[in-house]
Amino acid sequence: MKKVTFLLTGLTGAVFCAENVFADPYNYRPYVGTDYVYGDVSAKGFSPQYSSANVRIGSEYGEFLSTELFASQSASRKNRPQGIKLKSSLRSYGLDLLAYLPLGCEKRFSLVATTGIGEYVAKEKLYPLKHHNEHGYGYRFGGGIKYAWNQNWHSRILARYVNFDHLHGFDHAVEYSAGVEFHF
Repeated sequence: MKKVTFLLTGLTGAVFCAENVFADPYNYRPYVGTDYVYGDVSAKGFSPQYSSANVRIGSEYGEFLSTELFASQSASRKNRPQGIKLKSSLRSYGLDLLAYLPLGCEKRFSLVATTGIGEYVAKEKLYPLKHHNEHGYGYRFGGGIKYAWNQNWHSRILARYVNFDHLHGFDHAVEYSAGVEFHF
């Protein structure tokens, strides 16, 4: 149900502002950003939490819509599920679509709806014998708030639900991110 709600919110925002976005096809601005991401993952037999660094490059199309490419890498996490010594990490990269709803007269605050897809790679090291990498897709849905400090510097806070597909032993994750971005 959460997935459908987030998807419909993002699509509604995109459709609502599509007329304004495509009225001037040359009104776009590239940007770069970085985030701290805390991920709470639901996996088979254990529930790791990962702290990750995320970098992204994107382009805004008017004030209502943007797309961005992202890459994220977590720090290694040591767990002991069922008495086994396990070291794991999570890496991802992909594409997100973001829709904005500016608030107030100055439009410094914006509500954000996001949807996207990424490839997730889980690295697992079972001591002393086995090393394993697991590849799969993550379908991402979320929302948050963005604040424009000035024309170039913005910050945002997002929460995302990630549903994993073909990532054996991993079901879903909830990611919380806080970051800054520079608009050219």
